[in-house]
Amino acid sequence: MASASEAVGLYGRDWPATLVQHVSDAIFVIDAQGVFLYANPSGLALLGLSAEQAVGSSAFERVDPEDRARVADLYTQLVNAPGTSTTDTIRFRSAQTDEVRLLEVVRTNLLHVPEIAGIVVNGRDVTERSNYAARLEASLGAITGVITNMVELRDPYSAGHQHEVSQLAGAIAREMGLDEEDVNGIEVAAALHDIGKIAVPSDILNRPGRLSPLEFELVKVHAQAGSDIVSEAPFPWPVSNVILQHHERLDGSGYPYGLTGEDVLLGSRILAVADVLSSMTAHRPYRPALGIGPALAAVEAHRGDLFDPAAVDASLRLARTGRLPLARS
Repeated sequence: MASASEAVGLYGRDWPATLVQHVSDAIFVIDAQGVFLYANPSGLALLGLSAEQAVGSSAFERVDPEDRARVADLYTQLVNAPGTSTTDTIRFRSAQTDEVRLLEVVRTNLLHVPEIAGIVVNGRDVTERSNYAARLEASLGAITGVITNMVELRDPYSAGHQHEVSQLAGAIAREMGLDEEDVNGIEVAAALHDIGKIAVPSDILNRPGRLSPLEFELVKVHAQAGSDIVSEAPFPWPVSNVILQHHERLDGSGYPYGLTGEDVLLGSRILAVADVLSSMTAHRPYRPALGIGPALAAVEAHRGDLFDPAAVDASLRLARTGRLPLARS
């Protein structure tokens, strides 16, 4: 491996500049006011500008108007923090096509380095990657919907239940302040939480009267069956385990394993509250709908023993402010 001095001899003293000129990533140098001082060829191609047009123009002009204020604020913070770096994803517009593109950037404050005296921005166009991810997400939603419909064909009394529970669980999770990625996983698990009912005889699912203890034991199988069905799916969230535990209760009275407290996944604890709210406010073969008031009272009465306190509190706040996504609220 060549030493630094040998590398200079091999490549010449300008080889770093040559690399910057030929890399596929966009490289920009921008001054403290947000004016372009330099753009490599890849950067100029992204901007849709010549070097003469770019240098001296405002970098913020190319940022999509919806992102401009946020980007300018973050830029100001970076200008006041020499030697630091920030990462971001911004929407920008090419001067040639005015097409909105998505740029993943790393900004580094080198204003204090005399040879550079600017903010160095390394950017990569991730528009196609983002579009592909969006298509995958849409496909996941469609497949989840198909599976939900299949389950509800066997259990018509719960038609719409899984979708409603997904909306409720997502709203509760957001109200609790969970990251959107975690919320997405909870919503997917909630949309599939009763998939295991396909393992339960339909005459039991549609029984107009109350179930016998033996029949109820057969119904309880759906938690494990649902978990088994989705266990091989490469979800980026613990969907299988959330489904497995959605009938567990904090005091250990739930099933299938009688888990207690924080041994029950947070997603399952949120799903449990959403499931009860949806079920109690809907008509069932063995009873009429009970209404949102009794449903909220039931989860509040068992706040801390059966149901997660934070999830119960979040659902009560949503209800008080009219944000509970329940058609019967």
